[in-house]
Amino acid sequence: MEVNSQTQVAAPELFGLEGVPAQVMADRLVEAVVEGQINPIEAHIKISRIEDAIQSYKGNDRIRDLTLRELAKYGKKQQFGDCMLEETEAGIKYDFSQCSDSTLASLYVQRESLNAEIKSREAMLKNLPSSGMADPETGEMYYPPVRTSKTIIKTKFKK
Repeated sequence: MEVNSQTQVAAPELFGLEGVPAQVMADRLVEAVVEGQINPIEAHIKISRIEDAIQSYKGNDRIRDLTLRELAKYGKKQQFGDCMLEETEAGIKYDFSQCSDSTLASLYVQRESLNAEIKSREAMLKNLPSSGMADPETGEMYYPPVRTSKTIIKTKFKK
């Protein structure tokens, strides 16, 4: 598929952001919200919608293939204005199931057993009173883990 020159011109007009660094865009939006020019809930919803659109766009295999083919015209790495694009491998995975290594298989079994023991122990520690508890056999004092969290706004759109 050949890239249409009209499309190349329309994209910057569509977004109106060509050449503006991402941090500058974010700073402008933050300032507008802080200054009361934009409702923070409306901004959150719009930014979340844009974020979903970007993830969907970047996750589209057709777009990835078209973009890789277009980039290949310039080589594997090319600077476009302030943006460097480079073809690279990501998410490399190895399947060890066909290696026929009995030592590795045994280690996987041990790991599963340890993971189960750790999960059980963590569950016990989570349920301790804040004052702690003494181990009846050793006298060692156990205390519950420190719980931390960050309050966020969970955002879902109807599909």
